[in-house]
Amino acid sequence: MKLTTILLTLGLGLTTAPSTVVLAAPAPESNYYQQANTPDIVDMFVNANYYGDKYTGSAYEGQCVNLPPNFNDNLSSGRARPGYHCTVWPDANCRTNKWNFTFDDRGSGARFPDWINDRASSWRG
Repeated sequence: MKLTTILLTLGLGLTTAPSTVVLAAPAPESNYYQQANTPDIVDMFVNANYYGDKYTGSAYEGQCVNLPPNFNDNLSSGRARPGYHCTVWPDANCRTNKWNFTFDDRGSGARFPDWINDRASSWRG
């Protein structure tokens, strides 16, 4: 019995390859995901006059946020929450200083101008 135990132990030891664990690096964090404890400050819609699928954006005041892929270049109206205003840019990272459109909570974003309609890529509240 001792010989069988020894042979089994040796056999298992020879057939078991050392295991290697490979950990993937975390994906880079994109700034279009909402951060915890940030206020919802804007609602934007895929159709004019606040209709269609709605994107609700949360951020700290002054923080630039890139739109998620399903809303990027796909928005036609927006309304800031009371007390806020929102500026949208046609480029990511709020980069284009020459072209942007600002709206507030009083209806100024009911219909985005043609040059930004379905072209917004980032926003800042």
